[in-house]
Amino acid sequence: MSEWTEPPAKAVGDCGCDEAVNELWAYLDAELEQHDAERVRAHLAGCHGCLEEHDVELVVKKLVQRCYATADLAPDELRAKVRASLTVTVRTTIVESASDN
Repeated sequence: MSEWTEPPAKAVGDCGCDEAVNELWAYLDAELEQHDAERVRAHLAGCHGCLEEHDVELVVKKLVQRCYATADLAPDELRAKVRASLTVTVRTTIVESASDN
């Protein structure tokens, strides 16, 4: 078993552990600007602890995707009823709000 060591001191502009962990979901979803993604990627390459966190989050993301990819969609009739009910609720709320003013 290898012993975890602190990553090397970060250079000016480099990403630290807190930032890397805070940005993991955005990084995994490719929602970061290129510069920020490169900073996180560089940090992960040199930080075993953050890389393990990345790997855990990646597994969770893949599990969620797999669950939703195989989930059955509600029947069209039920989806139409739910949509109609939401529309009535929204319109009623708007009308009630307008009459309160």
